Amino acid sequence: MDETRQLIIQAQEGNQTALNQLFSDWYRRVYNIAYKYFSDAQLAKEMCQQTFVVVQEKLIQLKEPATFKVWLYRITTNQCHEYLRKQKTRTNYEEKYGLSAMQISPKSPDTLYENNERAQLVMRAIQQLPVEQRTVLILKEYEGLKFREIADTLGISESTAKSRLYYGLKALRKMNIF
Repeated sequence: MDETRQLIIQAQEGNQTALNQLFSDWYRRVYNIAYKYFSDAQLAKEMCQQTFVVVQEKLIQLKEPATFKVWLYRITTNQCHEYLRKQKTRTNYEEKYGLSAMQISPKSPDTLYENNERAQLVMRAIQQLPVEQRTVLILKEYEGLKFREIADTLGISESTAKSRLYYGLKALRKMNIF
């Protein structure tokens, strides 16, 4: 985190190279959150781009570089939530005015072969969870955040984070995932 702290300070001072390095260092983590959230590589890349645009615009407002990880994950999850909200609004609009909904193309055979069957089963099951449970599950199980970090990221209490994880895992067990 020391290197990240230095990069943040330099980027806040206008050093574009430091900002680029910061993005490079954290891209994979942001991508993983978005990919686990949507199970769509292209959409995950789009969420990364949107997340880092927000980071670039608001990095100067980050008062304490030590909170960068939580701050970045909050932006990422907010971008994912916002995308879902917009998609729901678009779907409602299309239904209201009789427009056909956009068709999502099936995954290519290459993608299906790259991912093993178990991972696909788990990801489909995670997609069925309510957004709140899904987000906590992804941050805890895939990103390894502590409950305190999850609570800070999502603006909820630790007990709420634990409860959402518990109910999310319980739902996955009912689906015979574990």
